[in-house]
Amino acid sequence: MQQPRNVQELKQFLGMATYYSRFIPDVSTITYPLRKLLRKNQKFYWNKECQQAFLKLKEEISSDRVLVPFDPKLPVTLATDASPVGVAVVLSYIFDNVEKPVAFASRSLTEAERNYSQLDREALAIIFGVSHFINYIYGRYFVPITDNQPLSRIFHPKTGFPKMTSARLLRYASFLAGFNYTVKFRKGLENQNVDCLSRAPVNQNCISADVSINDEVHQVCASAVFEISSENLTADAIIQETEKDQELAQIKRELLSSPVNSDYILDSGILFRNNRIVIPKTLQPTVLNELHSTQIGITKMKQLARRYCIWKNIDKDIENFVKSCKDCSSVKHSPTKAPLHHWDLPINNWDRIHIDYAGPFQGFHYLVVVDAKSRWVEIKVLQRSPNSEITMKLLNEIFATHGYPLVMVSDNASIFTNEEFKYFCCTNGIKQKCIAPGHPATNGLAERNVQTLKNKLKLMTSENLPIHL
Repeated sequence: MQQPRNVQELKQFLGMATYYSRFIPDVSTITYPLRKLLRKNQKFYWNKECQQAFLKLKEEISSDRVLVPFDPKLPVTLATDASPVGVAVVLSYIFDNVEKPVAFASRSLTEAERNYSQLDREALAIIFGVSHFINYIYGRYFVPITDNQPLSRIFHPKTGFPKMTSARLLRYASFLAGFNYTVKFRKGLENQNVDCLSRAPVNQNCISADVSINDEVHQVCASAVFEISSENLTADAIIQETEKDQELAQIKRELLSSPVNSDYILDSGILFRNNRIVIPKTLQPTVLNELHSTQIGITKMKQLARRYCIWKNIDKDIENFVKSCKDCSSVKHSPTKAPLHHWDLPINNWDRIHIDYAGPFQGFHYLVVVDAKSRWVEIKVLQRSPNSEITMKLLNEIFATHGYPLVMVSDNASIFTNEEFKYFCCTNGIKQKCIAPGHPATNGLAERNVQTLKNKLKLMTSENLPIHL
């Protein structure tokens, strides 16, 4: 780091020294010659005393009192910052709520990078930090820190990209997708440890991050093409059929004219979306055949497709394709359905009845009683939850008109199976039959009329219930 040439650069350097002042003994004494230059109406004159203080501070910041060895067991942070001339990063870990620096890094911007917007430069700083310290952070969770608040949302792993996100930021996000991180926002005044480094970067011959990121994206795209390639499906075939597809050809033309703000990437003439190949309509059956070549099921076929290719309604097409596969259907295990119990037709009316409850619906419960011979239906309305006592009372009202049945069929609800209800049936000469648990279709007469009742009630309001129910 070169010596400050003006008051502004001196303030930036002192900001960094102040940030780590807790680790530097007698820091106020050391910085006194430098702080004198910040006085109002003080001429900026860099003398021998200032030079000695500057060198002493640099020595202290790079000493083992400030810098510490890397500890993989502690939480890691990457404080990043960008200026019009450079980017910088500080690798630190957190111990007892104290940020302890492990290493510093910075570099100057290329001519092209200096034309970036401030948002893109701040994103570039994160990419630089991750790339520079990749040996420390790869395969573990870390927290990149930036003073640009929008980046904390754009690069958040659980949020989608805004529609106006630039292609450059999408490439950066594609690179970061391989890491476990959460971007944290920190105000610029609290980010002075790295602000100084970004404004006085190490001047070196550096390769633009865009080049390395483009190479990374190209490798991902090439890998996807390689994985799905076969005798019937080649890269040349995809390119040719994409040109014939009107919708995809239009997307390609838009990318060539204005690649910014698009969810698609054009690589070697092939369209990609989220690193997956966009398959033209004419090649979709071929891809489905390739994906299903090992006779895998719907779920695994979808998982395989999501890794390499994409098109509209791909999940639905996969489901229909597998369901129409004769080989899969012939070996697929279908559980044998137990035959439904067949009820003999009674000789006389009211010999056998089927009962069930419907509701609550519109604040009411309904006792449905159906005669197995005549299909006559009796319905009783309740304004509260039913129990055995109420059920027996309502049944007695019905039996007073039609007489007692010989057989009464119901489900296994506690209302119909408790001792009180069994005693009611026994004393009135009624043989009680309960259907098998989990098979309501066995009591089909009652169930069907319950459904009919519900459909009719949906057309009415609670105030207009027919009184003859």
